[in-house]
This record gives sequence, C-alpha cells and structure tokens, in this order.
Amino acid sequence: MKSMTGYGTSVVKSDFGELTIEVKAVNHRFLDLQLKLPHALQPMEDQLRKRIKDQVLRGNLDISIRLEEEGDKKQILHLDEDLLNQYVSAFELIEKKFGQEAKLDVTALLTDNMMITSVEEISDKVDIEQQLIVSGLNQALQSFNEMRENEGNFLQQDMEKWLEHLDKCCKEVEKLAPELIYRYREKIESRIRSFLNEKVDLDESRLLSEIAIFAEKVDVSEELVRLQAHIHQFKLYLEKQEAIGRRLDFLIQEMNREVNTIGSKGADTSIRQHVVEMKGLLEKLKEQVQNVE
Repeated sequence: MKSMTGYGTSVVKSDFGELTIEVKAVNHRFLDLQLKLPHALQPMEDQLRKRIKDQVLRGNLDISIRLEEEGDKKQILHLDEDLLNQYVSAFELIEKKFGQEAKLDVTALLTDNMMITSVEEISDKVDIEQQLIVSGLNQALQSFNEMRENEGNFLQQDMEKWLEHLDKCCKEVEKLAPELIYRYREKIESRIRSFLNEKVDLDESRLLSEIAIFAEKVDVSEELVRLQAHIHQFKLYLEKQEAIGRRLDFLIQEMNREVNTIGSKGADTSIRQHVVEMKGLLEKLKEQVQNVE
C-alpha cells in the first residue's frame, strides 16, 4: 500500500550536461500530472508521461526536469520572412499612395520582437542520451515510491489498530443486544402489574407478542454481520500491492451506513455509547484513507 504524498529526486550527469529530476505529490482524487520539461526535451514528453503513469495512479503529481548544458548556451536568431515581406509591401503601398520617396527603417524592423526572435540551440546529443534521461526519471520515481511505501506502512499500521477497536465494539454490541429483550420484558411486566395493582394475571401470549415486535425492531444482528464483513474486507485490501484508496473510501461509507442503523435501532444507552465510539473510529479511518493511493 502506498501513500499519495511523497518526494523523490535524482541527478544525472552526461556528455551534454547535468539533468536534475524532482518528483513530488500530494493528495488528489484522481491523477493530476504536471510535467515541466526544458525545451530540448519536449520531444520526449509523451514517452515520459507514459512511464510516469505506469508507476503512479493517483495524486496531484508535480515533476520538473531541469537541464544545465555544459559550456555557453548558443542562441539562434530567427527572422520571420513572411512578416518582413508584409512590412515591405505595406511600405511600398504607402510610398506609392503619397508619391513621396522614403527610406525603409531597417533598425526599427530589427527591434520588432515579432520580426526577430532568439531561441536556444537544441543539442543534438539529447537524442543520443534519451536512455540516460529515462534512467534518471526511473531513479527519481523509485526514490519517490520508496517514500510513499514507507508512509503507506505507517498508514496501514494505524488503520489496522482502528479496525481492531471497531471489531471489539461490534462484539460488545453483539453481547449487549440480547439483554435488551430481557430488560424490555421485565420493564413491560412491571408497568402492567403496576397499572393492574397485581390483581389480574398477565396474558402471556399477548406479552410474548409485544416482546416479539420489540425484538424485531431492535434486532441489529444483520447490521453487525455486514459491518464485520466490511472490516474483514478492509483488512484484505490493506495487504494488496495496488491502488486501493477508492475501494477503502467506499467501504468506509458502507460501514458508516451500518453503524447509523445500529444507532437508530439500539434503544439502549450502553449500545449508543459504542455507536458513538464506532463513529469516531470510522472518522479516523476516513482521514487516513484520504492519503492512500
């Protein structure tokens, strides 16, 4: 199991310079990948994205790759000839219309940022070093995943502890539930006798019928069975080496539903106390599940 939060980095040195790769991520419902590449590595973007998505499935992921080439960076001037031709045509049209001779101001054209642009020369060595770049990315992702796995182990231990507490609460409610029936019978018998001043014998069949109706209303056995099944399934998911965050989140919702039903049926203070505790445990589990990939 992995956490969604983590950090990893690597530095690769080669003939064309030094490559620094940094990987960091925080929680997110889906995979939100931001990949920042130097101009020289833009042709590799699709290849790098695919490799990243093979290893990271969820999280707000920010990856930056910085390239520092050895030696001075060469600049290349690029002239937009189409734009220049439009300028010349416009100048000739103006000159013809007004019938005045004028000189084309070349200096003004050269200062036009749209006319002439400066770009860095792309090193041909980058194509040769693609395997090295991929290797550097793998190193950074490995460091990143190791941190996520370590964090995931802590999350797992924490959640297993809360699950054990939750299971104990289920067993306590399971013990308390049958006692409700006996206490209800004593209570209803006591009330009837007080109303009748103990002068009339109780109608046993009618009493049993009332108790049966009450027992049906407060029966939480099915909810307890489902809740314990969800706890067992939760533990199984924690052992899987894959993205389990969404499935755990779904189980938390199902467990909350069962606990709420137990709370509404359990007409007893002791049971409701356990329900309050179970809700607190589920809230702790939910907070931890938000960090799981």
